[in-house]
Amino acid sequence: MSIIGKIFSEGAKSGGKSASNIMPELRFGGWERMGAHTRPADTRTTKQLLANIEYFAQRNPEVARFKNELKQMNPKHLGLVSDICELSNRTSLLNTNIDLKDSKQVGKNVFAVWMEKLPKASRENPAALEFTQEVVNQTNMQASKYFLASSYELLDHPEATELVRATKPLVKNIAQSTLSGLYTMDYSKEKKFVNALGIFINKNSDLEKIKLIPELFKLADTISEKGKIYIDSFPFIHSKVPMSKIKENLKVFPQVAGEALRQGKDINMTNFLMHNVNLD
Repeated sequence: MSIIGKIFSEGAKSGGKSASNIMPELRFGGWERMGAHTRPADTRTTKQLLANIEYFAQRNPEVARFKNELKQMNPKHLGLVSDICELSNRTSLLNTNIDLKDSKQVGKNVFAVWMEKLPKASRENPAALEFTQEVVNQTNMQASKYFLASSYELLDHPEATELVRATKPLVKNIAQSTLSGLYTMDYSKEKKFVNALGIFINKNSDLEKIKLIPELFKLADTISEKGKIYIDSFPFIHSKVPMSKIKENLKVFPQVAGEALRQGKDINMTNFLMHNVNLD
């Protein structure tokens, strides 16, 4: 499994209620659609989430060890703590079940790693936690667990904050484009999803071009009445084309694209913005 955090690593070197009385407020379980889908908003209160941590601490040494630190985290991150605990304690009947506690399967007890890293990240790298929450909110349990198993090193890289924040609005689109289709009985889609995120959260990515992509999607939806407009994000965000040139080409794109669409042509929007080529 690829690890997003490695991109940034290169070159840088209790008391309380008894367990039987705790009734957790959980978000997962039952049938769910495979791949990408948006979960309902988390409406649990801070009190409920703290009770969830107590519940999991009674049953998981990984949580018990860091229980006090977890409970002292920023309240807006407690939902993620509970979600990770729940995902780590759920078993799928699929052949591709991911056990985040199984060091033989995922390399180490990833559940324990997240519990240890979350409190510090809540203080020093909150963008990474909010990004992780967005991944959980936009994918099924298998994809969420694959991300957790492969991307925990992201918590160690606050220097990636701006890239993480710029990529967060794109998680839903990336999930839809990489996780769609039928069950494959392997982790190929999940790997594609995480690798795609890694292409954005990458030292070679152009932050300003990433920030521009939501605007490009919106513009494409506005003017694409006939034909199809393609947005090829990966070469675009890694290109060395100056933003001044991109914006200059963007001004004329609607007019040029409109004519091309009327002729029934398909358009590579990002290629045009980088090179302003004829749409023949």
